[in-house]
Amino acid sequence: MSNVFSARQLEARGVSRSVITGLVRRGQLRRLRRGWYATDGVEGRVASAVASGGRLSCVSALDFHGAWTMPHTDLHIRAAAGTSVTRGMGRRFHWTRERLGDDAVVDDPITALGIAIGCLDLRAAVVVIDSVLNRHILSREIVEGLLTTTPRGRRLLGLCDERAESGIETLARLALRSRNLRLRLQVLIAGVGRVDILIGDRLVLETDGRAWHEDFEMDRSRDRALMARGYLVLRASYRQVLNDWPTIEQQISAIVRRRDHLWRRTLPQGLRRPPRADTHDAQ
Repeated sequence: MSNVFSARQLEARGVSRSVITGLVRRGQLRRLRRGWYATDGVEGRVASAVASGGRLSCVSALDFHGAWTMPHTDLHIRAAAGTSVTRGMGRRFHWTRERLGDDAVVDDPITALGIAIGCLDLRAAVVVIDSVLNRHILSREIVEGLLTTTPRGRRLLGLCDERAESGIETLARLALRSRNLRLRLQVLIAGVGRVDILIGDRLVLETDGRAWHEDFEMDRSRDRALMARGYLVLRASYRQVLNDWPTIEQQISAIVRRRDHLWRRTLPQGLRRPPRADTHDAQ
């Protein structure tokens, strides 16, 4: 982390204590805590973790490394037992017996995930594991090695699916699986492309994985193409999946109760077989 330095690191580069003091006085260095300094450009959550007495960890570190995480307000900090820390609202400490050196101020993804799987609730843990896998932050082998060591980890492993491209797709999948609905993920439909979730034969659920979805026109073109091929399309926004999932689930349940999610429901009377599915699972 080039914007954060310990006094020892600065001295190793030939910056004496008196020079450090002068840089702080002139505003060219910011003192975070005793023996730790930052230059302009340091990310706020990293500076806050160091200033509090530790390093960025758990879900905060995974978010820093690029994983999709559930919205969270607490800053997760790993600190050595016996260290003097600054407590306060919005700080969650994870204690370790090992001495934390000055080689890093953000936990690496393996360490952060190992802490997160014991810290987060089940849904939030699956969300971040899916994302770590999908975005190739960690390999499948490494993640399996972390998860297979505990009963809870093994349960999480059974719920994960690296095909999920966003956290809200993971949340929708978990909710639908709990209702024992038959569904497939990232299904390739000829002439359209991949869809997030296919329920039954023909009910498509698309989840807009960003707080502000930018591909409005392309999404509508895809929806029309799907409908022209006989599919039903439900589209749910980031906010709706997070805050209004019961409404979405009620709508899906209504379609399923009518069996409109199945091709057979749409066949002319007298036909016994549904048309050949125009889909392939995207593995």
